[in-house]
Amino acid sequence: MTFPWNELLFVGKWIVIALVYLALFTVLVAVRREMSQYRQRYGQTTSAAPGRLKVLDPGEDPSYKREEVLVLPNEVVLGSNRDQIGGDGILLRDRFISGRHARMRWDGAQWWVEDLGSTNGTFIDRQPLPAGQEAEVPFGANLQLGDIFFELIE
Repeated sequence: MTFPWNELLFVGKWIVIALVYLALFTVLVAVRREMSQYRQRYGQTTSAAPGRLKVLDPGEDPSYKREEVLVLPNEVVLGSNRDQIGGDGILLRDRFISGRHARMRWDGAQWWVEDLGSTNGTFIDRQPLPAGQEAEVPFGANLQLGDIFFELIE
């Protein structure tokens, strides 16, 4: 009488496969539970961008005050011409700001700003941003357009 190696290996293979699937299922349940706790603790996640601009210095713009906070949509154009920035854009009345000065964009993890070829430039923490180039803007950074200074806050 010979030992049934083929049958033993066949059963063993299926036991290993079942254990791998059990491990994957356990990880999936743990991740789902963790995400549920995160949502309860920090609120329901949305596609809305977690960012606001706090006005540090309104420059010549009479429509903004110091410490005023502007809520940012996922993508926004900042400029001095309502027709060029669109209805969702942020209108800035400053003589040093171009009609379509800069664009800010949330990529789901980070804010980005792009100078749209403005005459007087866009600055992040006093560093000039080359026209047409997109740069990361970390929370807490200062953003300057014309004579207006903002701080990006959560």
